[in-house]
Amino acid sequence: MATYLAGQDVGALFRFLRSRGFSRSVISSKTGLAETRVRSIANGTQMVESYQVLVRIADGLGLDRGLLGVGSRPSLAGSGKAIVGDPGADAEFVGSLAVLAVGPAPARLEQYLQPQRLDAMSVPAVVTSAQVELLQAIRDHHRLIDATYGGGSCRSSAVSHLAWAAEMLHSRFETPQVEHGFKAALSDLYQVAGWASHDLGDHAAARHYLTAGLVLARDIDELALIAGGFYRLGRVSIHQGRAKEALRLWQLGQIVAQDSGNLAAVAVLHANEAWAYAMLGDSPRVCDALSRAQDELGRVEPGAVPAWARFFVAPADLDGISGVVYGSLASHSEHRERFAARAIEHSERAYARRTPGEERSRAFDAISVATGYVLDGQTDLAAEAGHRAVDRAVETASRRANDRLRTMAAMARPLASDDGIRSVLDRVATLANG
Repeated sequence: MATYLAGQDVGALFRFLRSRGFSRSVISSKTGLAETRVRSIANGTQMVESYQVLVRIADGLGLDRGLLGVGSRPSLAGSGKAIVGDPGADAEFVGSLAVLAVGPAPARLEQYLQPQRLDAMSVPAVVTSAQVELLQAIRDHHRLIDATYGGGSCRSSAVSHLAWAAEMLHSRFETPQVEHGFKAALSDLYQVAGWASHDLGDHAAARHYLTAGLVLARDIDELALIAGGFYRLGRVSIHQGRAKEALRLWQLGQIVAQDSGNLAAVAVLHANEAWAYAMLGDSPRVCDALSRAQDELGRVEPGAVPAWARFFVAPADLDGISGVVYGSLASHSEHRERFAARAIEHSERAYARRTPGEERSRAFDAISVATGYVLDGQTDLAAEAGHRAVDRAVETASRRANDRLRTMAAMARPLASDDGIRSVLDRVATLANG
Protein backbone atom coordinates (compact mmCIF):
# COMPACT_ATOMS: atom_id res chain seq x y z
CA MET A 1 0.00 0.00 0.00
CA ALA A 2 2.92 2.34 0.64
CA THR A 3 3.74 2.20 -3.06
CA TYR A 4 0.21 3.28 -3.97
CA LEU A 5 0.36 6.15 -1.50
CA ALA A 6 3.77 7.37 -2.64
CA GLY A 7 2.50 7.52 -6.22
CA GLN A 8 -0.79 9.19 -5.16
CA ASP A 9 -2.51 6.26 -6.90
CA VAL A 10 -5.86 6.60 -5.16
CA GLY A 11 -7.50 4.14 -7.55
CA ALA A 12 -5.07 1.41 -6.49
CA LEU A 13 -5.55 2.43 -2.85
CA PHE A 14 -9.33 2.04 -3.14
CA ARG A 15 -8.96 -1.33 -4.89
CA PHE A 16 -6.62 -2.45 -2.09
CA LEU A 17 -9.19 -1.43 0.52
CA ARG A 18 -11.95 -3.24 -1.35
CA SER A 19 -9.83 -6.40 -1.39
CA ARG A 20 -9.55 -6.10 2.41
CA GLY A 21 -13.31 -5.96 2.91
CA PHE A 22 -14.04 -2.22 2.76
CA SER A 23 -17.24 -1.55 0.81
CA ARG A 24 -17.67 1.43 -1.50
CA SER A 25 -20.19 2.90 0.94
CA VAL A 26 -17.67 2.74 3.80
CA ILE A 27 -14.95 4.37 1.69
CA SER A 28 -17.50 6.98 0.62
CA SER A 29 -18.53 7.81 4.17
CA LYS A 30 -14.95 8.08 5.41
CA THR A 31 -13.66 10.22 2.53
CA GLY A 32 -16.76 12.29 1.83
CA LEU A 33 -16.75 11.23 -1.84
CA ALA A 34 -19.91 10.09 -3.57
CA GLU A 35 -20.12 6.32 -4.12
CA THR A 36 -20.23 6.88 -7.88
CA ARG A 37 -16.96 8.78 -7.67
CA VAL A 38 -15.37 6.10 -5.48
CA ARG A 39 -16.35 3.53 -8.11
CA SER A 40 -14.96 5.64 -10.96
CA ILE A 41 -11.67 6.20 -9.12
CA ALA A 42 -11.33 2.52 -8.27
CA ASN A 43 -12.07 1.58 -11.90
CA GLY A 44 -9.40 3.98 -13.12
CA THR A 45 -11.82 6.14 -15.12
CA GLN A 46 -11.41 9.17 -12.86
CA MET A 47 -8.24 10.54 -11.30
CA VAL A 48 -7.75 12.41 -8.01
CA GLU A 49 -5.76 15.57 -8.68
CA SER A 50 -7.06 18.07 -6.13
CA TYR A 51 -4.87 18.79 -3.11
CA GLN A 52 -7.97 19.26 -0.94
CA VAL A 53 -9.43 15.91 -1.98
CA LEU A 54 -6.14 14.11 -1.27
CA VAL A 55 -6.09 15.69 2.21
CA ARG A 56 -9.71 14.61 2.78
CA ILE A 57 -8.90 11.03 1.75
CA ALA A 58 -5.82 10.89 3.98
CA ASP A 59 -7.65 12.31 6.99
CA GLY A 60 -10.81 10.28 6.42
CA LEU A 61 -8.92 6.99 6.19
CA GLY A 62 -6.62 7.83 9.09
CA LEU A 63 -3.48 7.93 6.95
CA ASP A 64 -0.42 10.08 7.51
CA ARG A 65 -0.79 12.98 5.06
CA GLY A 66 2.90 12.78 4.28
CA LEU A 67 2.44 9.29 2.81
CA LEU A 68 0.18 10.85 0.14
CA GLY A 69 2.60 13.70 -0.45
CA VAL A 70 0.29 16.32 1.08
CA GLY A 71 2.03 16.98 4.34
CA SER A 72 1.95 20.71 3.70
CA ARG A 73 0.45 23.02 1.14
CA PRO A 74 2.37 22.45 -2.11
CA SER A 75 4.10 25.19 -4.05
CA LEU A 76 3.02 26.41 -7.46
CA ALA A 77 5.27 23.92 -9.20
CA GLY A 78 3.78 21.02 -7.31
CA SER A 79 0.14 22.01 -7.27
CA GLY A 80 -0.58 23.63 -10.57
CA LYS A 81 -1.95 26.71 -8.79
CA ALA A 82 -1.10 30.11 -10.21
CA ILE A 83 0.75 32.68 -8.10
CA VAL A 84 -1.22 35.48 -9.75
CA GLY A 85 -4.95 35.92 -10.20
CA ASP A 86 -6.91 34.78 -13.23
CA PRO A 87 -6.33 37.61 -15.73
CA GLY A 88 -8.95 36.43 -18.20
CA ALA A 89 -11.02 39.62 -18.12
CA ASP A 90 -8.01 41.90 -17.66
CA ALA A 91 -7.61 44.12 -20.72
CA GLU A 92 -4.10 45.06 -19.58
CA PHE A 93 -3.11 41.39 -19.64
CA VAL A 94 -4.34 40.98 -23.22
CA GLY A 95 -2.58 44.23 -24.13
CA SER A 96 0.67 42.87 -22.72
CA LEU A 97 0.22 39.75 -24.82
CA ALA A 98 -0.24 41.95 -27.88
CA VAL A 99 3.16 43.52 -27.14
CA LEU A 100 4.71 40.04 -26.82
CA ALA A 101 3.22 39.03 -30.18
CA VAL A 102 5.39 41.56 -31.99
CA GLY A 103 8.42 41.97 -29.73
CA PRO A 104 10.09 41.31 -26.35
CA ALA A 105 7.84 40.33 -23.46
CA PRO A 106 6.85 43.33 -21.29
CA ALA A 107 7.84 43.34 -17.64
CA ARG A 108 4.33 42.46 -16.50
CA LEU A 109 4.55 39.06 -18.18
CA GLU A 110 8.05 38.19 -16.97
CA GLN A 111 6.66 37.46 -13.50
CA TYR A 112 5.05 34.34 -14.95
CA LEU A 113 8.48 32.85 -15.63
CA GLN A 114 10.14 32.93 -12.23
CA PRO A 115 11.76 29.52 -11.66
CA GLN A 116 11.94 28.50 -8.02
CA ARG A 117 15.37 27.97 -6.50
CA LEU A 118 14.99 24.56 -4.88
CA ASP A 119 18.26 23.72 -3.19
CA ALA A 120 17.34 20.07 -2.74
CA MET A 121 16.81 19.59 -6.46
CA SER A 122 19.77 18.09 -8.28
CA VAL A 123 20.47 19.56 -11.71
CA PRO A 124 23.63 19.48 -13.81
CA ALA A 125 26.02 22.42 -13.73
CA VAL A 126 26.24 22.26 -17.52
CA VAL A 127 23.22 21.40 -19.67
CA THR A 128 24.05 19.23 -22.68
CA SER A 129 22.12 17.81 -25.61
CA ALA A 130 21.33 14.78 -23.42
CA GLN A 131 19.18 16.94 -21.13
CA VAL A 132 17.45 18.46 -24.15
CA GLU A 133 16.56 15.03 -25.50
CA LEU A 134 15.33 13.93 -22.08
CA LEU A 135 13.13 17.02 -21.72
CA GLN A 136 11.71 16.49 -25.21
CA ALA A 137 10.87 12.88 -24.33
CA ILE A 138 9.20 14.01 -21.08
CA ARG A 139 7.17 16.59 -23.00
CA ASP A 140 6.05 14.10 -25.63
CA HIS A 141 5.17 11.48 -23.02
CA HIS A 142 3.00 13.86 -21.02
CA ARG A 143 1.31 15.23 -24.13
CA LEU A 144 0.36 11.68 -25.16
CA ILE A 145 -1.00 10.82 -21.70
CA ASP A 146 -2.99 14.06 -21.62
CA ALA A 147 -4.54 13.41 -25.05
CA THR A 148 -5.38 9.81 -24.15
CA TYR A 149 -6.62 10.05 -20.58
CA GLY A 150 -7.13 13.75 -19.85
CA GLY A 151 -5.37 16.38 -17.78
CA GLY A 152 -6.14 14.68 -14.48
CA SER A 153 -3.85 11.84 -15.46
CA CYS A 154 -0.67 13.87 -15.83
CA ARG A 155 -0.73 17.44 -14.50
CA SER A 156 0.98 16.75 -11.17
CA SER A 157 3.75 14.90 -12.94
CA ALA A 158 4.10 17.59 -15.63
CA VAL A 159 4.44 20.46 -13.17
CA SER A 160 6.91 18.49 -11.04
CA HIS A 161 9.07 18.03 -14.12
CA LEU A 162 8.70 21.75 -14.82
CA ALA A 163 10.14 22.59 -11.40
CA TRP A 164 13.12 20.33 -12.09
CA ALA A 165 13.71 21.56 -15.64
CA ALA A 166 13.29 25.25 -14.79
CA GLU A 167 16.14 24.92 -12.29
CA MET A 168 18.43 24.23 -15.24
CA LEU A 169 17.83 27.74 -16.54
CA HIS A 170 20.37 28.73 -13.85
CA SER A 171 22.95 26.26 -15.22
CA ARG A 172 25.40 26.88 -18.05
CA PHE A 173 24.61 25.55 -21.51
CA GLU A 174 27.10 23.54 -23.53
CA THR A 175 26.42 25.50 -26.73
CA PRO A 176 23.97 28.20 -27.92
CA GLN A 177 22.18 25.46 -29.88
CA VAL A 178 21.70 23.43 -26.71
CA GLU A 179 20.35 26.51 -24.90
CA HIS A 180 17.85 27.17 -27.70
CA GLY A 181 16.73 23.53 -27.84
CA PHE A 182 16.35 23.33 -24.07
CA LYS A 183 14.32 26.52 -23.80
CA ALA A 184 12.10 25.43 -26.70
CA ALA A 185 11.37 22.08 -25.06
CA LEU A 186 10.76 23.76 -21.69
CA SER A 187 8.43 26.31 -23.27
CA ASP A 188 6.48 23.46 -24.83
CA LEU A 189 6.30 21.58 -21.51
CA TYR A 190 4.79 24.72 -19.98
CA GLN A 191 2.12 24.46 -22.68
CA VAL A 192 1.48 20.82 -21.79
CA ALA A 193 1.07 21.73 -18.11
CA GLY A 194 -1.15 24.66 -19.02
CA TRP A 195 -3.34 22.52 -21.25
CA ALA A 196 -3.68 19.84 -18.57
CA SER A 197 -4.68 22.54 -16.08
CA HIS A 198 -7.28 23.84 -18.52
CA ASP A 199 -8.60 20.31 -18.98
CA LEU A 200 -9.09 20.14 -15.21
CA GLY A 201 -10.97 23.44 -15.14
CA ASP A 202 -8.12 25.26 -13.37
CA HIS A 203 -8.10 28.20 -15.74
CA ALA A 204 -5.95 30.55 -13.63
CA ALA A 205 -3.18 27.94 -13.50
CA ALA A 206 -3.64 27.28 -17.21
CA ARG A 207 -3.08 30.93 -18.05
CA HIS A 208 -0.09 31.08 -15.75
CA TYR A 209 1.71 28.14 -17.34
CA LEU A 210 0.77 29.10 -20.88
CA THR A 211 1.99 32.66 -20.36
CA ALA A 212 5.25 31.40 -18.86
CA GLY A 213 5.71 29.26 -21.97
CA LEU A 214 5.05 32.30 -24.17
CA VAL A 215 7.66 34.40 -22.34
CA LEU A 216 10.26 31.66 -22.72
CA ALA A 217 9.38 31.14 -26.40
CA ARG A 218 9.75 34.87 -27.05
CA ASP A 219 13.14 34.82 -25.31
CA ILE A 220 14.38 32.56 -28.13
CA ASP A 221 12.03 34.00 -30.78
CA GLU A 222 10.50 30.58 -31.46
CA LEU A 223 7.49 31.87 -33.40
CA ALA A 224 5.67 28.57 -33.87
CA LEU A 225 5.69 28.02 -30.10
CA ILE A 226 4.42 31.55 -29.51
CA ALA A 227 1.54 30.87 -31.91
CA GLY A 228 0.79 27.68 -29.97
CA GLY A 229 0.63 29.59 -26.70
CA PHE A 230 -1.87 32.06 -28.14
CA TYR A 231 -3.95 29.18 -29.51
CA ARG A 232 -4.23 27.57 -26.08
CA LEU A 233 -4.86 30.81 -24.23
CA GLY A 234 -7.72 31.43 -26.64
CA ARG A 235 -9.11 27.98 -25.91
CA VAL A 236 -9.21 28.80 -22.20
CA SER A 237 -11.22 31.94 -23.00
CA ILE A 238 -13.62 30.21 -25.40
CA HIS A 239 -14.33 27.51 -22.81
CA GLN A 240 -15.41 30.25 -20.43
CA GLY A 241 -17.74 31.72 -23.07
CA ARG A 242 -15.58 34.79 -23.78
CA ALA A 243 -15.71 34.61 -27.57
CA LYS A 244 -14.44 38.13 -28.28
CA GLU A 245 -11.48 37.68 -25.95
CA ALA A 246 -10.66 34.32 -27.56
CA LEU A 247 -10.90 35.85 -31.03
CA ARG A 248 -8.50 38.62 -30.05
CA LEU A 249 -5.97 36.09 -28.73
CA TRP A 250 -6.25 33.93 -31.83
CA GLN A 251 -5.83 36.95 -34.09
CA LEU A 252 -2.65 37.86 -32.21
CA GLY A 253 -1.48 34.29 -32.63
CA GLN A 254 -2.29 34.48 -36.31
CA ILE A 255 0.07 37.45 -36.70
CA VAL A 256 2.89 35.36 -35.22
CA ALA A 257 1.93 32.22 -37.16
CA GLN A 258 1.92 34.10 -40.45
CA ASP A 259 5.33 35.59 -39.65
CA SER A 260 6.66 32.13 -38.85
CA GLY A 261 5.47 30.70 -42.16
CA ASN A 262 4.24 27.62 -40.29
CA LEU A 263 1.12 26.56 -42.17
CA ALA A 264 -0.02 24.08 -39.50
CA ALA A 265 -0.15 26.86 -36.89
CA VAL A 266 -2.00 29.12 -39.35
CA ALA A 267 -4.56 26.37 -40.03
CA VAL A 268 -5.15 25.66 -36.32
CA LEU A 269 -5.79 29.33 -35.60
CA HIS A 270 -8.16 29.79 -38.56
CA ALA A 271 -10.23 26.79 -37.40
CA ASN A 272 -10.46 28.15 -33.88
CA GLU A 273 -11.35 31.64 -35.07
CA ALA A 274 -14.34 29.93 -36.70
CA TRP A 275 -15.42 28.74 -33.24
CA ALA A 276 -15.42 32.29 -31.88
CA TYR A 277 -17.39 33.52 -34.89
CA ALA A 278 -19.86 30.66 -34.36
CA MET A 279 -20.44 31.68 -30.75
CA LEU A 280 -21.11 35.20 -32.03
CA GLY A 281 -23.55 33.85 -34.65
CA ASP A 282 -21.53 35.13 -37.63
CA SER A 283 -22.10 32.36 -40.20
CA PRO A 284 -20.27 33.96 -43.20
CA ARG A 285 -17.08 34.37 -41.18
CA VAL A 286 -17.44 30.84 -39.78
CA CYS A 287 -17.52 29.37 -43.28
CA ASP A 288 -14.64 31.59 -44.44
CA ALA A 289 -12.40 30.68 -41.48
CA LEU A 290 -13.02 26.94 -41.84
CA SER A 291 -12.34 27.15 -45.57
CA ARG A 292 -9.05 28.94 -44.89
CA ALA A 293 -8.10 26.28 -42.33
CA GLN A 294 -8.77 23.50 -44.83
CA ASP A 295 -6.78 25.28 -47.55
CA GLU A 296 -3.75 25.82 -45.30
CA LEU A 297 -3.92 22.27 -43.98
CA GLY A 298 -3.79 20.96 -47.53
CA ARG A 299 -0.43 22.71 -48.05
CA VAL A 300 1.23 21.52 -44.82
CA GLU A 301 4.46 19.58 -45.09
CA PRO A 302 4.25 16.81 -42.43
CA GLY A 303 7.88 17.26 -41.40
CA ALA A 304 7.35 20.97 -40.69
CA VAL A 305 4.63 20.58 -38.05
CA PRO A 306 5.65 21.70 -34.53
CA ALA A 307 5.06 19.20 -31.72
CA TRP A 308 2.16 21.16 -30.22
CA ALA A 309 0.25 21.24 -33.55
CA ARG A 310 0.65 17.61 -34.60
CA PHE A 311 -2.83 16.80 -33.32
CA PHE A 312 -4.33 18.96 -36.06
CA VAL A 313 -2.83 17.02 -38.96
CA ALA A 314 -4.46 13.80 -37.71
CA PRO A 315 -7.16 12.60 -40.14
CA ALA A 316 -10.05 13.34 -37.78
CA ASP A 317 -9.22 16.67 -36.24
CA LEU A 318 -10.51 19.19 -38.80
CA ASP A 319 -13.79 17.30 -38.85
CA GLY A 320 -13.77 17.27 -35.05
CA ILE A 321 -13.50 21.01 -34.62
CA SER A 322 -15.85 21.59 -37.56
CA GLY A 323 -18.47 19.57 -35.68
CA VAL A 324 -17.98 21.74 -32.61
CA VAL A 325 -18.11 24.93 -34.66
CA TYR A 326 -21.25 24.01 -36.58
CA GLY A 327 -22.91 22.83 -33.37
CA SER A 328 -22.13 26.17 -31.75
CA LEU A 329 -23.53 28.02 -34.76
CA ALA A 330 -26.65 25.83 -34.76
CA SER A 331 -27.31 26.80 -31.14
CA HIS A 332 -28.48 30.11 -32.60
CA SER A 333 -32.07 29.46 -33.64
CA GLU A 334 -31.74 31.33 -36.93
CA HIS A 335 -28.90 29.00 -38.00
CA ARG A 336 -30.25 25.72 -36.62
CA GLU A 337 -31.96 24.33 -39.70
CA ARG A 338 -28.93 24.90 -41.90
CA PHE A 339 -26.07 23.87 -39.60
CA ALA A 340 -27.29 21.18 -37.16
CA ALA A 341 -27.02 18.51 -39.86
CA ARG A 342 -23.49 19.68 -40.70
CA ALA A 343 -22.52 19.38 -37.04
CA ILE A 344 -23.74 15.77 -37.00
CA GLU A 345 -22.01 14.88 -40.26
CA HIS A 346 -18.59 16.23 -39.27
CA SER A 347 -18.75 14.93 -35.71
CA GLU A 348 -19.77 11.41 -36.74
CA ARG A 349 -16.96 11.33 -39.30
CA ALA A 350 -14.43 12.54 -36.74
CA TYR A 351 -15.59 9.97 -34.18
CA ALA A 352 -15.19 7.15 -36.70
CA ARG A 353 -11.70 8.27 -37.75
CA ARG A 354 -10.11 8.65 -34.32
CA THR A 355 -7.11 6.44 -33.63
CA PRO A 356 -5.51 5.12 -30.40
CA GLY A 357 -4.16 8.01 -28.38
CA GLU A 358 -7.10 10.27 -29.26
CA GLU A 359 -9.52 8.96 -26.66
CA ARG A 360 -10.32 12.35 -25.16
CA SER A 361 -10.97 13.81 -28.60
CA ARG A 362 -13.25 10.87 -29.35
CA ALA A 363 -15.21 11.72 -26.21
CA PHE A 364 -15.58 15.30 -27.42
CA ASP A 365 -16.72 14.04 -30.83
CA ALA A 366 -19.35 11.86 -29.16
CA ILE A 367 -20.64 14.89 -27.25
CA SER A 368 -20.74 16.92 -30.47
CA VAL A 369 -22.76 14.18 -32.20
CA ALA A 370 -25.28 14.14 -29.36
CA THR A 371 -25.47 17.93 -29.39
CA GLY A 372 -26.16 17.91 -33.11
CA TYR A 373 -29.02 15.43 -32.81
CA VAL A 374 -30.49 17.41 -29.90
CA LEU A 375 -30.42 20.61 -31.94
CA ASP A 376 -31.90 18.76 -34.92
CA GLY A 377 -34.74 17.45 -32.75
CA GLN A 378 -34.02 13.76 -33.46
CA THR A 379 -34.78 12.49 -29.96
CA ASP A 380 -34.15 8.77 -30.46
CA LEU A 381 -30.77 9.33 -32.04
CA ALA A 382 -29.97 12.08 -29.54
CA ALA A 383 -30.62 9.68 -26.65
CA GLU A 384 -28.48 6.94 -28.19
CA ALA A 385 -25.66 9.40 -28.93
CA GLY A 386 -26.03 10.96 -25.48
CA HIS A 387 -25.45 7.64 -23.72
CA ARG A 388 -22.41 7.02 -25.92
CA ALA A 389 -21.10 10.49 -25.02
CA VAL A 390 -21.45 9.83 -21.28
CA ASP A 391 -19.73 6.45 -21.68
CA ARG A 392 -16.79 8.11 -23.40
CA ALA A 393 -16.57 11.04 -21.02
CA VAL A 394 -16.29 8.89 -17.90
CA GLU A 395 -13.27 7.16 -19.44
CA THR A 396 -11.25 10.39 -19.35
CA ALA A 397 -9.98 12.51 -16.45
CA SER A 398 -11.26 15.65 -18.17
CA ARG A 399 -13.32 18.39 -16.55
CA ARG A 400 -13.80 19.91 -20.02
CA ALA A 401 -15.59 16.78 -21.19
CA ASN A 402 -17.95 16.99 -18.24
CA ASP A 403 -18.55 20.69 -18.88
CA ARG A 404 -19.44 19.99 -22.50
CA LEU A 405 -21.77 17.21 -21.41
CA ARG A 406 -23.58 19.66 -19.15
CA THR A 407 -23.90 22.13 -22.04
CA MET A 408 -25.39 19.38 -24.20
CA ALA A 409 -27.75 18.42 -21.38
CA ALA A 410 -28.93 22.02 -21.01
CA MET A 411 -29.83 22.06 -24.70
CA ALA A 412 -31.63 18.72 -24.33
CA ARG A 413 -33.70 19.73 -21.30
CA PRO A 414 -36.70 20.93 -23.38
CA LEU A 415 -36.88 17.35 -24.75
CA ALA A 416 -36.95 15.76 -21.27
CA SER A 417 -40.48 14.39 -21.77
CA ASP A 418 -38.82 11.71 -23.91
CA ASP A 419 -37.78 8.73 -21.77
CA GLY A 420 -34.48 8.27 -23.59
CA ILE A 421 -33.48 11.91 -23.23
CA ARG A 422 -34.47 11.92 -19.58
CA SER A 423 -32.25 8.90 -18.99
CA VAL A 424 -29.29 10.74 -20.51
CA LEU A 425 -30.01 13.82 -18.38
CA ASP A 426 -30.07 11.65 -15.25
CA ARG A 427 -26.67 10.18 -16.10
CA VAL A 428 -25.16 13.60 -16.76
CA ALA A 429 -26.54 14.88 -13.44
CA THR A 430 -25.08 11.87 -11.61
CA LEU A 431 -21.69 12.44 -13.23
CA ALA A 432 -21.77 16.13 -12.28
CA ASN A 433 -22.54 15.28 -8.66
CA GLY A 434 -20.05 12.40 -8.43
